[in-house]
Amino acid sequence: MIKRAIAATVVAACAAWTSAQAAPGAAQPADAMLQQMARTTAVTLGSGPRVVDVFFDPNCPYCHRLYEDLQPWVGRQGLRLRWIPVAVLAPGSEGKAAAMLQAPDRRKALARNEDDYNENPRAGSGGGLVPAARVAAATREELARNLKVLHAAGAYFAFPMMVWRDKSGHAQMFLGAPRDAAQLKALLETVG
Repeated sequence: MIKRAIAATVVAACAAWTSAQAAPGAAQPADAMLQQMARTTAVTLGSGPRVVDVFFDPNCPYCHRLYEDLQPWVGRQGLRLRWIPVAVLAPGSEGKAAAMLQAPDRRKALARNEDDYNENPRAGSGGGLVPAARVAAATREELARNLKVLHAAGAYFAFPMMVWRDKSGHAQMFLGAPRDAAQLKALLETVG
């Protein structure tokens, strides 16, 4: 019942944010989230001091698009992307997020989910990773912590959601996928 309520909230938020944009007044929730990021479990791509945390659902088409759009930026100019899975959009989301977190190589599992998006009949619709047959208790706890940190955004959360500190040290939040390469580039240039 709780997952249905969360999914309904996410759908409503996505409908409200038909074009991706920074959430008005989002600095406070973004700061609250960034203060809790050490509690999240993420799949990290790239290395460097410039960090963008991306909350995503393995079955989210906008998250998939953002993943593809961000590939040329991974590691560029010290950019590190932390992909934080949550499972709220579809019944198979938890199994796919769990398969990713339980994989021996989480980066490869994330890549398989995105590279095979809507291409793997065994995975069902959405992400191409086959859902885990068994979700370990520790993995459920990791996913629950990720979701709890996401809830620090309050009513603003939608997928994907990017959170980072800008060059002035201020918390920033962006909901959805940037509309084009120019908007993505402008956004990434603000990352401190």
